[in-house]
Amino acid sequence: MASIPKRPLSVWIAQIILGFYSIFITLILIWGVYKSLSEGISDPALYLVTTVGVLTFAAVYFGGFWGMAIRKPWGRWLGVAGLIILLISSAITQTSRLVAGSKSDSGFGLINLVFAIFVVVGLAILAFLVAAGDAADEFFNGKPTKVPDSVTNNSESLTTSNEHP
Repeated sequence: MASIPKRPLSVWIAQIILGFYSIFITLILIWGVYKSLSEGISDPALYLVTTVGVLTFAAVYFGGFWGMAIRKPWGRWLGVAGLIILLISSAITQTSRLVAGSKSDSGFGLINLVFAIFVVVGLAILAFLVAAGDAADEFFNGKPTKVPDSVTNNSESLTTSNEHP
């Protein structure tokens, strides 16, 4: 009986990020419902669109978190979608901060640039590792996806031995 592969570090980090955003968006949704019940809804169409949008993001983040927790392929891809959403939004916010900061002569411009690069590149690497990493493939499929070296070495020795009669 084959052992179940351990959860890779990339999946752990992705689950922590997705779990944090799931909780954050759920709190925003609860606050919005509370405000609408206590103060009334001034624009029902805008309220409906906003609520559906928040529910969509909550479903992506929570679905990715939960699906990764139970080792389902759909959870992996919802998690990757959530990470890509975070990657795009962080790239937009970090670059807009950088452009806004370049107009003022602050000494923190280089620090902001380094932070922006780390956030965007880190999320891109994390999304790649969860989507296409060998450890994630093994974790979600339950079996290794790479051919072991011993098999490739044996096949090479068989082809060389067959060439010389």
